[in-house]
Amino acid sequence: WQDITRDQFTAVSNLALGLATGLLAFLVAGLRDMSHGERCLRMLAAASSALLAISVVLAVCCAINRLRDFRATARIARHRQRRESVSPDSREETKVLGETSWSYFWWQLTIFGFGAVGTALTIIVGLV
Repeated sequence: WQDITRDQFTAVSNLALGLATGLLAFLVAGLRDMSHGERCLRMLAAASSALLAISVVLAVCCAINRLRDFRATARIARHRQRRESVSPDSREETKVLGETSWSYFWWQLTIFGFGAVGTALTIIVGLV
């Protein structure tokens, strides 16, 4: 189950990252083409762009943190394989890294959701 959870975590994080990047590119291109008279719409698009950019940054932070977690876990596995004792600090480090990864993940998804809703509203309002 851990392998499946890890794979799904990666897939969902990467999906949100890809969608956030695509929506961000869409909004930036749209912002350039918007007339200056549509101030409220431009502000909504800019706020959505900022949220999507934050989501992208959180996805990168999550990936880096997960890499650190995998390295720490591999170090513990090597110690156990050699029948060496594993320090409680090492176990605590992996616990904290794992919890931090999940925190980054949920923040990434939440902020992406707000950015996606803002993008949808920008499109809807812009069409009306």
